[in-house]
Amino acid sequence: MYSFGSILKNLRTSKKLSIDQLAKQINDKYDTKISKSMISRYENNLAEPKMDIVRIFADFFDASPDYIMGLEEEPSIDIKKNSKAMETIAAHLDGKEITEEKMKDVLKYIDFIFQNDDK
Repeated sequence: MYSFGSILKNLRTSKKLSIDQLAKQINDKYDTKISKSMISRYENNLAEPKMDIVRIFADFFDASPDYIMGLEEEPSIDIKKNSKAMETIAAHLDGKEITEEKMKDVLKYIDFIFQNDDK
């Protein structure tokens, strides 16, 4: 069952962010005023965000709005945002084809490798 709150909380905790840290980073990056208490209300399914807030969370977590809203099972990585990375990686593959799906796997692996660097 769709739960914006559980998806948001999973994304936040996967980045090892407290609600306070998430609020600060989002507000600084997007010049918004999303309070800690509002994020808590979202996570506890006590409030539903407007679409512009969903887009902010999606951009912040590099996920699609469809994933954030529970319409997709996995966060999709925006390949267009990573087209330079795609070109760079493809140049080292000695003529092997790199599809969007393979690139998503590569980017997920890169995220996995660096996920503990923020500690």
